Amino acid sequence: MPSPIGHTLGALTFGWMVERPPDDRRALWWRVAALAAISVAPDLDLLIGRHTRETHSIGAAFIAATLLAWWRPALLASTRARTWLAVFLVWLSHPLFDILSPDGTAPFGVMLFWPFSTEHYTTGLFVLYPINRRWWMGFEQFVLHNVVAVVRELALLGPIAAAVWWWRGRRAGSSQKLEARS
Repeated sequence: MPSPIGHTLGALTFGWMVERPPDDRRALWWRVAALAAISVAPDLDLLIGRHTRETHSIGAAFIAATLLAWWRPALLASTRARTWLAVFLVWLSHPLFDILSPDGTAPFGVMLFWPFSTEHYTTGLFVLYPINRRWWMGFEQFVLHNVVAVVRELALLGPIAAAVWWWRGRRAGSSQKLEARS
């Protein structure tokens, strides 16, 4: 499974596709923190021993998006609909990234289509390097392995998130310039 950094980079990409990053630095950091929290929230199921099950699904993404759009309509976007879409995509990015990484713990894969199915799915396409949660395995097995995983995520996902940030900021800036000329 990817690291929280990989999940956060995915969240920033999907979140900024729905609503451009804010210009205000403080608002930007709040938005980054909210997107990061939503992106790693599915892993809270580790606390109850149900990892990769219900929280790693389309159903959980739908529930989280509905609750957050109702409770905090302007959390991530300018409208409830955009907030709903941003939360849905960010939450769903977590299980989608998980199925693009090898899974070493049974049940293999994620329960992607819950509540319609309790089957676990994986792609077999191992694009992302999995992190190691076995801290007792020592420095080389745990620390170095995870450093390599994070560096690979930064190299793969960082440029994508940066490109979306640039594209969304540039598009908004160019439309503001056009409005100012009118």
